[in-house]
Amino acid sequence: MKNGDISNELPKRILVTTDVILEMHVAVTTKFKFFKVPTVTKKLRREAASYLYLVTTRREITLELISFDLSDEQLYDVMEWLDVIGTNPFRYHSVYKSINDLVKELPYRPEIIGVLDKPQNLLRYGHWGLDLGSL
Repeated sequence: MKNGDISNELPKRILVTTDVILEMHVAVTTKFKFFKVPTVTKKLRREAASYLYLVTTRREITLELISFDLSDEQLYDVMEWLDVIGTNPFRYHSVYKSINDLVKELPYRPEIIGVLDKPQNLLRYGHWGLDLGSL
């Protein structure tokens, strides 16, 4: 902030993968004995969503929900579902094809202070890797 102007300041942002807040189960059913149709059921991890909601209200941090598995429409539906429940700590959402695409983009986004993901993926992010315990 320079001379009272807040337009040039970037808010701190943490990227959160859907694996942290959602448990997804894929079941394959067959229709007409030939067509296999995958059915995805999503269950919210309420303790993680509640904790992230409290983090955003107590600190000046913005959260962005990212996914490597879901499409843009599916991720938008998850965001709307979280809005209906009333515990949506996320302001933005993005879809990446792979972790490598995200890792390549991180050095060019100065507002990112961390990526919250499963513990087995944290080393791929370098110093940006975070888990729920480090918040």
